[in-house]
Amino acid sequence: MQVSVIIVTYNRIKDLSECLNSILVQASLPKEVIIVDNSDSKESEKLIGKRKSEFKKNNIYLRYIKNEKENALTVARNIGIKNVTGEIILFLDDDVILEKNYIKEILKVYEEYPESLGVRGYITPEGVSKVRNLVYKLFFLYHLEKNKCRVLFSISATYPYPLDKIIPCQWLSGANHSYKRRVLEEFTYDEKLKKYSEGEDLEFSYRVFKKYPNSLYITPSAKLIHKTSPSGRILGKELICMREIYGLYLFYKVFGSSLKNRLIYIWSRIGKLILNIGRSVFKLSVVGFRENVYVIGAYMYCMIHLREIKKGDLEFFNKRLE
Repeated sequence: MQVSVIIVTYNRIKDLSECLNSILVQASLPKEVIIVDNSDSKESEKLIGKRKSEFKKNNIYLRYIKNEKENALTVARNIGIKNVTGEIILFLDDDVILEKNYIKEILKVYEEYPESLGVRGYITPEGVSKVRNLVYKLFFLYHLEKNKCRVLFSISATYPYPLDKIIPCQWLSGANHSYKRRVLEEFTYDEKLKKYSEGEDLEFSYRVFKKYPNSLYITPSAKLIHKTSPSGRILGKELICMREIYGLYLFYKVFGSSLKNRLIYIWSRIGKLILNIGRSVFKLSVVGFRENVYVIGAYMYCMIHLREIKKGDLEFFNKRLE
């Protein structure tokens, strides 16, 4: 099966170059690598221009596409999808580094599980705390579970740790995920989610999972490092507000509004605030206290615009991001 790689990049020249290096040494090389550039400079374009011949020597077509529409991860991914030719489409963040057998192990899952429509590799969690994990589980927030990969009513998820075998999962991480081409002919990324597009990976993959249960897999053998580079990420008040508005929008889109689901979602938001306040007090952090004010403000902003969010109208917020 021929693999097309799509990488959306934003002002991360060093990270992108290291990611490309890890692709070049793969045991199974892709057919093409498409870079969709959201950057506000020409540095990424220059980098791709310099490295095209290097990829050509390895029979890989390296293509650069400037996103002229808008700076949004979802928009850029949809642009990339329209330009691929491979049977398997692999999405990578620009700040990941693949181990040598990553693509080979991804393809192995598609071969061994003919029903598979999507596969992702494995990023080993660091600094695992049993107490922290238990508290996050109590509030239905992101936590670790052995050999389980679920979506929670809080628009959060569980991540498999430890993972000792290939397992079906309910969601695929945006940092590294792949689909058979026919999936991307049926589904598109939600372009109502702007810029960093918080939650776009969970929402997209869960839509696929709901229509095609037991079609998504994660393998512990396809390993990679995700550096979570701070470069190119929006920070502070805007990101906090985005998380809450987009989170509530995705809650109604994905789960509806049953009483049980709403109570779990509200409980998770109470938990987030309690944990944020606890960290601020423990660290005596002025920045932390400021972030708590932003979180409370975001909750209030969601309540003010609840009717619009339920209807899927995010214009009130998205116009502020332009």
